[in-house]
Amino acid sequence: MIRLLWEGLDVAPMKKALAKNPHLWDQQCARTEPEDSPHHGLSDIWARFSDPKTIQADGSHDSVWYQPADVLPVREVVFPLMAAVKGERLGGVLITRIKPGQVCKPHTDPGWHARYYDKYAVQIEAAPEQAFYFEKESLVTRPGDVFWFDNSLTHWVTNDSQIDRITMIVCIKTERN
Repeated sequence: MIRLLWEGLDVAPMKKALAKNPHLWDQQCARTEPEDSPHHGLSDIWARFSDPKTIQADGSHDSVWYQPADVLPVREVVFPLMAAVKGERLGGVLITRIKPGQVCKPHTDPGWHARYYDKYAVQIEAAPEQAFYFEKESLVTRPGDVFWFDNSLTHWVTNDSQIDRITMIVCIKTERN
């Protein structure tokens, strides 16, 4: 399940900052290095995630800002989004890149973090030949689109275009109605 929430967010500052800081990609490779990962071979920038000092036996944890959030205009996007969806708690913030011809393979997202937070995405770079899929629906996005998705259902992303697909995933705890 996926829903387009807003269109036209100004993502030009983020796109410009990413172009100026290519060294930020792939500093954390926990999702993209394992060959059996649906994200294998893709690229990530982790702007916010777990504080190792707070991880509990069940996987629950507090999230903290990582160094890329000090370089990229992440907070300028995240905090207004959190206010718009009446967020109660901010979790991870991940920027993903799927290069031309690559696929994020079909999967569900397991673990405490994936189940606890709602997933919102801000499209930074996109083309009509790229899509986010679920079994019975898909969404083609444009830069500046903001959407919500249910990562407990099988989903995947394709990039059959000539440009990178760059998405910022923001994990926010909300009252689920």
